[in-house]
Amino acid sequence: MNITLLYGSQRRGSTWHIAQKFVSRLSCGGSVQEFYLPSALPELCTGCGLCFTQGARYCPHRQYVRPIARALDQADLVILVSATYVYHVTGAMKNLLDHLAYRWMVHRPSPTMFTKQALAITTAAGGGMKPALCDMTDSLSYWGVGRIWTYGKAVRALEWDGVSAGVKRSIDRDVARLSEKIGASGSAVVPSGDVQRRFLLLRMANKIHGLSPLDREYWGVRGWLGSERPWDLVDRTPEDAE
Repeated sequence: MNITLLYGSQRRGSTWHIAQKFVSRLSCGGSVQEFYLPSALPELCTGCGLCFTQGARYCPHRQYVRPIARALDQADLVILVSATYVYHVTGAMKNLLDHLAYRWMVHRPSPTMFTKQALAITTAAGGGMKPALCDMTDSLSYWGVGRIWTYGKAVRALEWDGVSAGVKRSIDRDVARLSEKIGASGSAVVPSGDVQRRFLLLRMANKIHGLSPLDREYWGVRGWLGSERPWDLVDRTPEDAE
């Protein structure tokens, strides 16, 4: 299984260790691409809107965003990894999600995403994992990811070395069970009913009045305003969402 991981921090703490446990079980000889934020995307999204109105190639930070977007398209499994900071993801992870807003289904989703799986991972010394996971799964869902899994763990420690042996054993059991489920789903899935319904709703919105000229053209060229569906396409190139 080809895996792309996006880390919301350069710290190799509890969240990183858990992500590595999943990779060791799921990669099975496939490629693994890792991006550590903020070094992989050091520029903040300024909200200029060029990705919406002119296209992703006009983003002033394209040299950072494009390699990440291509890696997402090439993966069978996308893993978003972020510790919980004040009940949400890290600022670096939020910055990444902001940069990829043009890929939301309401705009120009990459057709590669609809038959992928994704996993969102977070840890916390205390609480706040649910909203942190929501930060990541909101984008995954609106990117059109076919099947989304989550894993959150209260590790009750600030460093991996401080996590108790009992909690680590629990993590190992959880990772084994969830990895089995992800692996059993294979490298291509049928998108969930929620994803398909959202796509059809936005298709109708585009047919009636259009969201923007660029978005409408994107949907029209791919036949999505007609009978074509992105999860039925065989040829999915990394440039589709550009």
